[in-house]
Amino acid sequence: VQGSGRVEGRGFGEEAEGFIWYNFTSGLAKAEAEARAAMVVIHKSWCGACKSLGPKFAGDPNVQRLSHNFVMINIQDDEEPLDAGWHVDGSYIPRIFFYDGEHGELLDIIAEPAHPSGKYKYFYNNGETVAHSMERALGAIKKMKEQEEKAALLTGDATMAIGTSQARDSRKSEL
Repeated sequence: VQGSGRVEGRGFGEEAEGFIWYNFTSGLAKAEAEARAAMVVIHKSWCGACKSLGPKFAGDPNVQRLSHNFVMINIQDDEEPLDAGWHVDGSYIPRIFFYDGEHGELLDIIAEPAHPSGKYKYFYNNGETVAHSMERALGAIKKMKEQEEKAALLTGDATMAIGTSQARDSRKSEL
């Protein structure tokens, strides 16, 4: 695994539980190369809320099942990216983001229900809300692909529509 960009779960589930984790750089590169969704978990080793979320995340059967649809990225301590895009509404922890590797952009998927303060949009405290956001992220990406295919058909770019559809079908067969 050395050199592959893989990392351990660090409290958020290990490979034996079905989780395959990547570091930030390798994970984003993999998501983009494979045009896949990525889930980015940012946490700290000393954080009480992070330590509380980890086992709930790892033990949730829906998170486990859905994780196979994502490139899972685990960022801990000083690995956190400094780019403002990863600090959208602050630098609190833990934060979970969803990334569309095909388009190279963050998805606007926030925790539901929202934090009582109205802040901390990317803060999760249980596996159920994480799984719900995972489903929403996959749904948002599916909707974007369908819209692109429809636009390609309307503009007469059948090659793009067929290529997009074939790429999607080949990714489904890998899952």
